[in-house]
Amino acid sequence: MSFKVIISIFVLNWMPCIILATEGIRECPGLPAPNYVNIAGCEKAPCLLPRGKDAEMESSFTSIDAADKLKTRSYFREIESGVAGEFPLPSDKANTCDWLISTTCPIYPTEDVTFTLNMPVLWIYPKNMDLDLKITVENENKVILSCFQVLAKTV
Repeated sequence: MSFKVIISIFVLNWMPCIILATEGIRECPGLPAPNYVNIAGCEKAPCLLPRGKDAEMESSFTSIDAADKLKTRSYFREIESGVAGEFPLPSDKANTCDWLISTTCPIYPTEDVTFTLNMPVLWIYPKNMDLDLKITVENENKVILSCFQVLAKTV
């Protein structure tokens, strides 16, 4: 069996498992997708987000551009009403460079980057809100380097 065949078998059999650590993660149309996303306590969307706690996630992506600074942003759309907006992250959580694993900023194009995000789910958020969340990582030039979407519900 050739090396090329072995690699093809690996990619076809194992890559979906890597990408879908949390089942139901969706790509953002027209934007770079992550290589991997794992949301703690969520095997399958919709992910339950306990109010008063942080939603913990880990994601990796291959950078399409250089970056001296990285910023994580979180957007929502409430399913029933259609109301949409940004969940502003505290500055210490939004500074992705502080949450990188096994690398530091600056990053270069084609670099594999892994980061963690602890997103506060405040008590003031209504209970049982069905949400479509979008998480992006952008560089200082506002180039989006990674984007994913997931259904979630506040509890």
